[in-house]
Amino acid sequence: MPIKRPRSPTSIAISAVLAIAGLAIAIVALVLHVQRQRRADALLRADPDRVLASSELTRTALDIGRPAFARRCAGCHGPRGDGDPLKNTPDLRDDEYLYGSGKPDEIEQIVLYGIRAGPSRGKNLASMPAYGRAKPYAGEPIPPLSPAAIADVTEFVLSLSGRSTHREAATRGRMIYQGAGGCYDCHSGDGHGDPGIGAPNLAAAVWLYGGSARSITQSITYGRAGICPAFATRITPLEARAISLYVASLSNPTTPKPNL
Repeated sequence: MPIKRPRSPTSIAISAVLAIAGLAIAIVALVLHVQRQRRADALLRADPDRVLASSELTRTALDIGRPAFARRCAGCHGPRGDGDPLKNTPDLRDDEYLYGSGKPDEIEQIVLYGIRAGPSRGKNLASMPAYGRAKPYAGEPIPPLSPAAIADVTEFVLSLSGRSTHREAATRGRMIYQGAGGCYDCHSGDGHGDPGIGAPNLAAAVWLYGGSARSITQSITYGRAGICPAFATRITPLEARAISLYVASLSNPTTPKPNL
């Protein structure tokens, strides 16, 4: 039967040091976990529209929001949030917002419930009618427009930004816009839109589907009804809050950049 040799003082010391080091690492990991959890809880308790005024909460939001955005949103909006013209997704870095004014709370509602994505709490209004079809809009009995009338409305829309070259056509288009077409009901009489329902400003220089005469004609003829997915059942409340704050930070050049 082999005789068990006593451990040397050196091996005992090494074992003790390794055990202490392992314990120290575990303690540090626990402390860091508790700190992260506290910061996350503070982020969820805070008023989302005031978070970006706090450097500590902002760092927490961006550290969580940037990778979450990359996983959930970059496929459509691009890794930098600059959008994709081929997918008709908006550039999130400017200060033009189709829904609301770019407040984190407004963005968070879109992240959670989407746009025309199904949930009743989502943004489901202001689908653009297809005036070139016999039944332009499923929700209301809007009459269709002839190709000539659509061309006139296109000229009026171009005139809102000083680009029309046919004054008479633009005048006729204005009458259709404010009359039979019912365009004023969403876009307002002056064409500046309604961010409450997602109707775009037709006098601005930012266009989701293109602002050329051809693009505008296509929008009037065939309609528009873009969709943003609803993530309420796919991400945590913390991720939704952090993504919304990250998106809000993209149009704010004074916001501290997230850790890379």
